[in-house]
Amino acid sequence: MKKANGKTHNLDVIKDHALELMSKAGYPVTLDVSVVLDEKLPFMGYTTDKSGKPVIVVSGLAVSSGGALNLVIHELSHVYRSQSGHPSHDYQLLTAITGWVMQGRIVHAYQEKILHTIINHLQDLYADDISFAIFKEKKQENLNEFFMGWIHKPHAVTSTSEKAWENGDSLLSTAFAQANLERHNVTDTGEKLEKAVKMFLAKSDKRIVAKYPFFKEFMVNLPEKVTEKEFEKLLIQYLGEFLKLTRIT
Repeated sequence: MKKANGKTHNLDVIKDHALELMSKAGYPVTLDVSVVLDEKLPFMGYTTDKSGKPVIVVSGLAVSSGGALNLVIHELSHVYRSQSGHPSHDYQLLTAITGWVMQGRIVHAYQEKILHTIINHLQDLYADDISFAIFKEKKQENLNEFFMGWIHKPHAVTSTSEKAWENGDSLLSTAFAQANLERHNVTDTGEKLEKAVKMFLAKSDKRIVAKYPFFKEFMVNLPEKVTEKEFEKLLIQYLGEFLKLTRIT
C-alpha cells in the first residue's frame, strides 16, 4: 500500500509484523483482518467490520508519526478479544446489559454516545492488557503524555441533564487515563498525569470527586480472566454508579 505524504508505507508489512508479534506473545489472530489507510482521519485509527470481516483503519497521522505499528497491535488486540469470546467484547452481552440497566432511559444521541465511550474504556483496558504485554520490553518514556488527552475540563454547574452526563463522561475518561498507567505499570513521567488529575478534581463538584477513587480502582482491578456472569455483575455495577452521576444537582 502506497501513499502518505509522498512516502511509501506498506501497511501489509506492518500488519504481518503485528500479527507475528501477537502470535509470539500467545495471542494469535486467526480471523482475516484487513488494514487500510485513511489519510484524512483526524485521529489515530479504529476497527470496523466489512462483510463480516474486521477492517483496521489507520490514519495518515498514525503513519507519519511512526505510531502505525502500535495502533495496529492495539486494534488487533480488540480483534483477539472478540475472536476468543472475551465477555468485554461480546456485543450482544454489552447491548443486553446496558439496555437492562438503562431501562429505556436513553432518549438522546449524546447519551448513546457517552455510553458507548465509557464501555469502550473497559474494552480498551482489556485490549491494552495484550498490547502492553507485547511491548513490555520497549521503553515507555513519556507515554503518560498520550493519556493526557483523556482528561477534559468539567462543567462547573450541572444545570442540565446533558452537562451532568458530560461531567460523568469526563470523570470516567480521567479515571481511565490514570487507571491504564497503573494497571500496566507505566511510569507517570514527571507526575504529569497525576497533576492533571488533581487539577480536574479541583474543578469538579463534590459528587465527582467522591466517586473518582471507585472508578479508577474499578478499572485498575478489572480481572483479566472473567466469566460472562462475573462480567455482567461488574458491568451492572459500573453502569449503575455512572448513572448516579448523571442526576442534575
